[in-house]
Amino acid sequence: MKGFIRLLERSNRRYLTVWQQVQRVAEVALKIGFIGAGKVGFTLGKYLTLRGIEVVGYYSRQIDDAKDAAMFTDTQYFCELPALLLNCDTIFVTVPDAAITDVWNKIKQYPVNNKNICHCSGGLASDIFTDIQRHGGYGYSVHPIYAIHDKYNSFKSFSEVYFTVEGHGPEINPLITLIESIGNPVSVISAQDKALYHAASAMMSNLVVALAAVGSDLFSKCGFDRDFSQKAWNALFIGNAENICASGVTNALTGPLERGDAETIRKHINALSGTERQIYMMLSQVLLNVAKQKHPDRDYSFIEAELTS
Repeated sequence: MKGFIRLLERSNRRYLTVWQQVQRVAEVALKIGFIGAGKVGFTLGKYLTLRGIEVVGYYSRQIDDAKDAAMFTDTQYFCELPALLLNCDTIFVTVPDAAITDVWNKIKQYPVNNKNICHCSGGLASDIFTDIQRHGGYGYSVHPIYAIHDKYNSFKSFSEVYFTVEGHGPEINPLITLIESIGNPVSVISAQDKALYHAASAMMSNLVVALAAVGSDLFSKCGFDRDFSQKAWNALFIGNAENICASGVTNALTGPLERGDAETIRKHINALSGTERQIYMMLSQVLLNVAKQKHPDRDYSFIEAELTS
């Protein structure tokens, strides 16, 4: 009987949580349109519609792209930019960073009074929408901290994504509420921190790809067949990533450097050359600082000598 009561209590809590989210979505009355129908536009539009947010539709320089995005999200496509602007109070400019200024220069030719103009760049601030206040609009950057790699499937992982919002204006709170209402954590970031924040994001995503490319190439030189090599380093990579996320950077550190095994480190260095050796040396120096934090009483002087020779 007690087990049944606990099960009922858990069910009620889940029901209340879902109901609270539904209520919060209802409180956000934004009508959203997208300019640009690439990976970000597809993904964010699909995710928002699935969470009950009103997405009006898409405009793109390539009308076929807008049609595809509209079909994917069950929304509309617009052949003319003014028609999209007229039907929306919030516009997401989901184009490459280098094109945002050009798009804004087109947008501001039309009435944008009391409209929210948002871009999704991690590195750019909202001030790229120059003179937006003079035009009566409000500019924001709304960035999902996620590497969107597939416009048809990335939305499936978006329930785990964290967001940042930057900008000034009365609608920043509704934008924050919008993101929170669909179940995603969000934090406000200042414009001056955007470049550093984006560099950190690149370190955790794009540059990890570069490191994986180096490691994959080294595996391929060891005489394994391609299938074995791929599956072997995949298991190592995923297991380590999961351990870092679960235990934290310092506690996840393993291997010869952590143990203070200078002889093995020396063998690694001698086996490498060129750029690969430079990368190994540079990253090992960073790891050395992590190891010292994990084992402050351990002598790493022999490791230091190998990495500075």
